[in-house]
Formats: sequence, structure tokens, C-alpha cells
Amino acid sequence: MSIAKKLFFPLFLLACWRGEAEDAKDFEVNLKDPIFVNGAISTDQGGIVTSEGLRIQAQKIQYINKTENGKQIKKIIAEGDLMMVYWDRVFVGSKLEYDFASNTGTLLDGKTFTDYWFLGGDKIELKEDGSYALYNAYITTCESQENTWDIHTSHISISDEHLLSAGAITLRFFKVPIFWLPSFKANLSSFKAPPIRYKLIWDKILGPRLSMRYRVYSWEDFSVFFRFDYRISRGPGAAIETDYHTPDEKTVFMTKTYGAYDKTVPDENGYRRYRLQGLYHVENSDKSTQLDITYDKLSDNKMPSDFKSDDFELDTRLRTRLHFSHEENIGFAFINVQPKINYFQSINQELPMVTMGLRPFNLGKSGILFENSMSAGFLDYEYMRGLSEFLPNTHAIRMESKNTLYRPIPIKHVTLTPSAGFIGIFYNNNPQNRSIGQAIFNYALTANTQFYRPYENWQHLVEPYITFQGYTRPTAPNSQHYIFYIDDGYAQMDELQFGFRNTFFSNRHKPAFNADVYARAFFDDKTFTRTIPKGYLDLSWQLPSLSFYANLCWNFQEQVLDYSNFRAGWTINENVALSAEFRHRSSYDWRKADHENFFLDMARPIDELLESPLSDRRDTLLTRLRLRLTPKWICQFSSKHGWGRSNEPRYNEESIHFYTPLTCSWQLRFGYTHSEDDDRFTINIHLMK
Repeated sequence: MSIAKKLFFPLFLLACWRGEAEDAKDFEVNLKDPIFVNGAISTDQGGIVTSEGLRIQAQKIQYINKTENGKQIKKIIAEGDLMMVYWDRVFVGSKLEYDFASNTGTLLDGKTFTDYWFLGGDKIELKEDGSYALYNAYITTCESQENTWDIHTSHISISDEHLLSAGAITLRFFKVPIFWLPSFKANLSSFKAPPIRYKLIWDKILGPRLSMRYRVYSWEDFSVFFRFDYRISRGPGAAIETDYHTPDEKTVFMTKTYGAYDKTVPDENGYRRYRLQGLYHVENSDKSTQLDITYDKLSDNKMPSDFKSDDFELDTRLRTRLHFSHEENIGFAFINVQPKINYFQSINQELPMVTMGLRPFNLGKSGILFENSMSAGFLDYEYMRGLSEFLPNTHAIRMESKNTLYRPIPIKHVTLTPSAGFIGIFYNNNPQNRSIGQAIFNYALTANTQFYRPYENWQHLVEPYITFQGYTRPTAPNSQHYIFYIDDGYAQMDELQFGFRNTFFSNRHKPAFNADVYARAFFDDKTFTRTIPKGYLDLSWQLPSLSFYANLCWNFQEQVLDYSNFRAGWTINENVALSAEFRHRSSYDWRKADHENFFLDMARPIDELLESPLSDRRDTLLTRLRLRLTPKWICQFSSKHGWGRSNEPRYNEESIHFYTPLTCSWQLRFGYTHSEDDDRFTINIHLMK
């Protein structure tokens, strides 16, 4: 034992005792004004005991080091302003007894915490491996000793990996039991939500809805939930939900099995409605191999909108699909399987579709790059029930090969890249019930350069560019083969895109301003009467607290604005932030999945497209406002307004929500949402961090 002198410690007199034993770790005892009696050193003036994975601090500390009945005793007894760090977890309590020989201890009236949660009990047993057990225990989010609510149980076990296990637990408010659960398991490392959630929603049409979600089981990375809903106008509904996420998010598995008895919507199957959902994703460490599986089986097409659950929505997109991908340095491969399992859907079945290709590689020393890909599969376009009786079957084995040669050619400050390619497609069936082949040659040329000039606080980059691409007339017209994908609808086309980009870089921030001005020209086509029918402008402006984006297209042929999208966001200060977005689409801006693809424009006359659903003029205004009313009250407002669609009235939708913290880390949220066919009031209480 050694006692440090006051000369070196003006605030404390410290006594240091080092104990070393074969069955105990090294430890150090530092006490103020210690007293040594009968093999025990003690103080009531405060002290600290440290060891590997352990730190004890208290007002009264007694260290006993003696032999009784041939047994070596080395233990600490501490109480009064007691705090202990045990394997990186902090505990407080009234009294502690810790045995250094067995590296175990007992803490009375103990409490600890993790993230949202405070755990405590009349007695906490500390085990050698870092695990511990609580007796007459509770779990709560209240920091104070007087808990507004808690989960109470006679015994809780927590492993060294922070896995919690408890049985026969009771949910209590102000010590009054209101709910009993047979068992409860959870991983405290990922325990981010309460085991029970209640929500009350009031719809204008459906009336009040009470929703409850209970965590039935949670262990390591896997959780199981039970959901119960009751709608006054419809009836009860229930679901079993599972959620599995590995810490690195490389593997995800989620399912939802929902059933409801809906007394308002009878069909041929009665009043019972259901939805079976699931998604699975797995990938290797470098993401070169990935597998995605989703399934979504529904009793009817209104099930997703009638029975929403905002706190657990799976992004299956009403599809049942398997997608496998693998990439290597030399090539890649994809496998898609997409069957139809819902009678009310029209879907392009892939049974299956396989795609393979090689990454671009040099042909000898020529500098010419060669890339190619091949795909093959059986496609079957299935129509929804009711249409399949009147529309012909659309199915075929489809095989495709794409091959392209290109070579970048630097000429002083300009880079030219010519390319040429071939697309070949084979269908073993067509509308005339015979096999048919399709062949198209394509050719392209790109040219781009850069001009750069620095200034004192910013830099300016100008990039002029020209891109020309052409396709020969397909050997088989579109009427002679099935159209399964956008890549089936080829047409003869010669397109030239030319423009220049202006980018201004700030020396302190990312690009502050960007403007891309360009136009498209089409040659030898029968659709547009003008060589340059469309001009475009894309703008973006970003500052630390302000952002602005704009995308416009002017139709020179029709003298109309094809589309215009404006979006602005402004964070005024820590209390006010707002954004607004305006979207306009004219009758000549076709609803295409790919706006850069103009085969549709070449294949169909404008008058025919105007009469189709692809022509859908509309205007939309979106607004959002987040306002801190007081230090504890936040208001969030959003609105959506639409007009200009043919044969449809204007619509206005708004929502306003208020948030405020409650006691014990809970947050109250209530609000009102108005839509064209519903008005909804929502009250929700959830945990906040």
C-alpha cells in the first residue's frame, strides 16, 4: 500500500493499494483519509477504485483483503453517491459489493441506461463476462425515480452482447398495471422504439381508427411484431410483421401478413381481405453479387390504400419479383423472374429473363473499345381479369444482342468519339403467330471540350458539346412484333443534341451555380416540321441556406412550353424553413418513362399521341413550411394543389401537424389532413431521441 502526500494532491489524500492474484485482475484503490483496521482499509471521505473494465466511485468505500478459513477475500463495499462503470456501461445505486476474486458483484437499488431506455431494479447481479441480471426490475424512458410509466417484471437478464430477456412483464402507468405480456426479448443495441405503440386516427369517411403495434419478440437483429387495428365503420384487422437487418445492412428480410374483416366491401370471397408482403435483400461485401426477392399477394387492388400502416410499409410496389445480379471485372450477369399472382393486374411476366455482357475492352492496340450484351427469356404479357377475354395472348421467347464499337479521338482541345453498333432481336412468336427477326444499325458521334477561367473567389467552367445519334429503319415494323419493353419500339431516327454547360465553383462550397442550355434537332423525320423542335434549359443554384432548381423545355414547333419545373428551398434560421415547387406539363409533353428516348415521337404522329393517355396536361403546386413556434412546439405545414387536367376538377390537399415533447422522452404529434375524398385527424405519441 502507498499513500500519496498532500504536496502532490492539494484536494485529496490518496491511498493506493494494488492487489495482484492469479484469479483476479490488477486493480487500484485510491481513498481520501483512509483508515486501516483488521485487514480492511476504508474511508467516508470519498474514493475511487479502478480495474480493467471497472471503475467505482463513492462517498464511503471499504476494501477488504484478508484470509478467512483458508480462503482469500478481496472485495469492495461502496455506498453513498455511488457510481460505477462496468464494461463501458454506467450504473448508479445505493450500495455495491464487488468480489475481485470472482469478478462478480451485487448492486442494490441499481439503475443503468442505453439510448432511450433506463433499466433498474431492487438488486442487480454483475457477472464476470460483463452480463448482468436485474430483480424486481423495470424498463422506462423516465430519468427520474418516480416513473410516469414503466415495464415491470420480476427478473431481467442482459447478456454481454446487450441481449435482454424477460418473462411475465406488465406495462404500468403511475404504477397501475394496464397490459400484461407473456415474454419479451430485445437487443438493447438496436432497441429504438417502444414495445407497444398506440395511435388514434379519425377519418371523415371511415371514422375513428385505433391502432396498436406490439413487439412480440426481438433478439439480436430479428424482431417480430403483432399489429391490431379497429375501424368503427369497417371492422377489425390484424397483422404479423417481421423485421431482420444485419448491422452492416448487407442482409434485410421483412414480411407482413395482414388480414381484415371489412364489413363495407363484400366481394366473391366475402368480407375477408388480406395482403401478404415480403422482401429479401442480400449482398456480398463489395456489392458485386446481389439478390432481391419481393412478393405482394393481395385480395383486391384497394387493399394498399384502405389499410395503410405508415410505421411499417414495405416497398414491394405490388410486384412479385426475383432479381439476381453479379458483376466481375470482365463482365456482368442479371437474372429476372417476375410472375403475375394478382388477378387485377396487367403485367409483363418474365419467366425468366437472363442478361449477360462483357465490359468494354480494347481490340488489340487499335484503341477501339468493344462492348456487347445478350439477353434471352420467355415473356408473357398477362392482362387483368376482364380484359384477358377480349385481348389476344402476347407471349414469345425473346433473344437480343447489342454490340457497339467506339473510340475516343483527342484533337487538341476537343475530344471526338465516333461509335457504331448493331442491335438484333429474335421473337419466336408475333401477332401473326410466326417467328420474326429484328435488326437495327446505330451510329453516333460526340464532341466536347472545356474552357476554364479562375477568378479571385470563384471559378468558371464552360463545356460546349455536340451529340449525334442515328438508327436505321428497323427490318421489321412495330406492327409485326410484340412490344414488351421500351427497347422493342425502335424507329428510324437521326437526332442531334448540342449545347453548352456553364458551371461556377465557389472556392468554399461545391458548385454554386450550374446552367445547361441545349437543343435537339431531328432530320428526315415525318413527325416534326421544324428541324429544331425543342430547346431546353436546366438551372441549379445552391447556397448554404438557399437552393433553387429549374428545368424548362420550349416547343418551337407548337410554340408552347412543353414542361417547366421550379423548386426552391430556404432555411431562414433555426426556427423557420420553407420550400415550394411548381410543375407544369403541356399536352405535348408525353408521359414517357425515359424523357431522353424519342422513338415514340418518331413512330407515332402528333395528332394520334394527343388523343392518347400519353398526353396529360397538368399543373401542380407543392409547398412545405416548418416553423418552431416556441422552444418546445414545432408546426409543419404542407399543401398540394393541382389544376389544368382535362375532364378533371381542381384539387387541393393540405396537412398541418404539431409536435411537442412530453415527459420521459415521449413526443406528442397531432394534426389534420385534408384530401379531396377525406378529412383525417391524427394523434400519435412516440419516442424521440
